[in-house]
Amino acid sequence: MTTTAPVSHLEEAQKLTAEGLVDLYTITLKNLPVVFRFKNDDEVTWRGLKFEGMATRMTGDNRSADGEESRPILQVMNPLGVFNSAAVKGQLDLATVKRQRIRRDHLLNNINIFDQRMWRVGRVRELISGQSISFELRNMTEGANFQIPARMFTPPEFPMVSL
Repeated sequence: MTTTAPVSHLEEAQKLTAEGLVDLYTITLKNLPVVFRFKNDDEVTWRGLKFEGMATRMTGDNRSADGEESRPILQVMNPLGVFNSAAVKGQLDLATVKRQRIRRDHLLNNINIFDQRMWRVGRVRELISGQSISFELRNMTEGANFQIPARMFTPPEFPMVSL
C-alpha cells in the first residue's frame, strides 16, 4: 500500500506516545530547599532548568462541571532510590507538585508559554525501593482548617457601600 503522507507523519503515527504536549514536573519539598525536576522519557533543558528523564505517569486528573477536583495519582520511576530517603523521613508529605504542560515546539524553541497545575502530596501510596514511587495528590485548597479568604466590599473600591 502506498501513501502520499509525509515520512514525518508516518513516523509519528508509529510512536507509542504522541509528542504534541510535554508534561514537565517539579516537586518542591515543604520544609527543605530541595527540588526534583523530571519529565517522561528523555532529559531536557527548558528556561535554564534541567528536567531529568524518568518514566512518569499521571492518572485520574479530571475536572467535573460542578468544580469537584479529583485526586490524581502520580507514579514516578525511582532509579537508584532517589526518593527513598525523603519518603522514609516523611519529607514528601505536603510537598508541592507542579505540572507544566507545554507544546513540544515551545519546549524546543525555549518559549515561555505553558499551562500549569499545582497539587500537594496527600500521601505516598506506594514506595518500591529502587523501582517506583506513587503519590496521591490533593488540591492546593484541600486540607485541615483551610479557609478561602473572604472578599471585603468596602469603599472607595465600592462607593455604593457605606460603613
